[in-house]
Amino acid sequence: MIKNVPVASRKSAAHFNKAIEVAEEIGANGLMGQAYLGLGRLHKAKKRKDKARECLLKAVDCFDRCEAETILKQTREELDSLGCP
Repeated sequence: MIKNVPVASRKSAAHFNKAIEVAEEIGANGLMGQAYLGLGRLHKAKKRKDKARECLLKAVDCFDRCEAETILKQTREELDSLGCP
């Protein structure tokens, strides 16, 4: 749906960005990491590799801070699929 409906992509990005903003305000690193991961996947689906890489690196940082090993591994795998070390 994201690839075929331009409005869906913009709305999804807006929701992820709002979630990131709120999570940062309340210090919820796990939630912020999930939002960055979702936004990174959205950018990846839209073939925006640089933006995807940036979001995924931020997600890795968030998950590392809260020691969420399983989701951290998944996020690193997403980065690997983009060609990131």
